[in-house]
Amino acid sequence: DATAQEIADLYKRRWAIELFFRWVKQTLKIRHFLGNSENAVRIQIAVALIAFLLLRMAQATQKTIQSPLAFARLVRANLMHRKRIDRLIGGDPQPRIDPNQMVLL
Repeated sequence: DATAQEIADLYKRRWAIELFFRWVKQTLKIRHFLGNSENAVRIQIAVALIAFLLLRMAQATQKTIQSPLAFARLVRANLMHRKRIDRLIGGDPQPRIDPNQMVLL
């Protein structure tokens, strides 16, 4: 038999686990786990944490977009374009005009 203090400690640990999984689902956007084993869940959480931290680090390098959600949407929309973040934010730079090229007026 467990003492009242041991039971209270178990509930406290369980509550911390519940809060962690709520944070994972809300912040890392994990809606459901792809695997059932402990290892599969650990790997999915680790990958989501790495992606989350990389996004935060990339956002910290620029000052234009303050919202983490807006920045994540920008990256998600342009993920396969292979453009630098500063080019995504500032748009494409103006093409350089060659002084030897004729200009049509």
